[in-house]
Amino acid sequence: MNVTPTSDEKVMAALAHGSIFLAFLGPVVSVGVWAFQRKKSKYVCFHALQAMGYQALMFWLWIVVMILIMVLAMCLAFPLSMVIMEESRDTMFAPFVFQMFIFMSIFGFMGLFFIIGIVAAVYCLLGRHFRYPVIGKWLEQHLPYNVDSESEIDETQEENWVAGICHATAILQLWGIVTPLLVWFTQKERSARLRFQSMQAVVYQGIALVAYIVGMALYMLSFFGMFFMLFAAGTMSEGGEIQGPAGLLILIFFGVIMIIWLVIMLLAPIYYLLAGFAAIRTIQGRPFRYPIIGRILEKRMGRSRELELTP
Repeated sequence: MNVTPTSDEKVMAALAHGSIFLAFLGPVVSVGVWAFQRKKSKYVCFHALQAMGYQALMFWLWIVVMILIMVLAMCLAFPLSMVIMEESRDTMFAPFVFQMFIFMSIFGFMGLFFIIGIVAAVYCLLGRHFRYPVIGKWLEQHLPYNVDSESEIDETQEENWVAGICHATAILQLWGIVTPLLVWFTQKERSARLRFQSMQAVVYQGIALVAYIVGMALYMLSFFGMFFMLFAAGTMSEGGEIQGPAGLLILIFFGVIMIIWLVIMLLAPIYYLLAGFAAIRTIQGRPFRYPIIGRILEKRMGRSRELELTP
């Protein structure tokens, strides 16, 4: 039997896809649409699940593409700029070619990212069914979802997917924590698995957020402190030599800056890789606990097999 979406369903589904315009906050809107429509409309639910997955997971691909663009720029654009410089004998034009290649590649990818979301929104407004490449087909098979059937979406697979998105939004940095927080507020009474996994994501990303704020505060304090001491020492010292307490403070400020950068370089990849691993595990329906955080939350929320297994 052919199930045709109503006008309200078309608008809500289009809203989930169209929230891509909000960039980092896009998954929050699609999660909100899913949370309030999951029991009302299978059509809206499926499209909201697609949208939240696309908008969150595409940022992981964005990181990979950024790295590839930089490597490609160094391998192709830089030698090309050297050739142009030799031909034109204009040293100012070569760096422009290098930068233009990078910016065109980055914004070109972002444009494609937004266009696909816009197309999905238009399809929904027209009452047509849209599936994102890979993500849409995977969801359709695992939920399962059939546009011509009134059968319900598998709640187990549905919640596995949402739990994975809660962890995946760690890639969105400062704004990522909003998505699992919204899932926790709306689903904590409905699903033990979502309650536990979303709270894990909130705490994990919250710790990273606090560390980021503290680190940036120390960085800015050290940077401006070093700048001020250099300026003060330069105006008061003779012969441009920096000695005494001023020189010691400059070294301390510089050391703090270097330590902060070292910590970021060491911990940031671990932070993202662990969040990505958590997303994959939970989407697969397998139990996952962050080191220390998971155990503490498990004790506070009550040890139960409902927290370990799929619903």
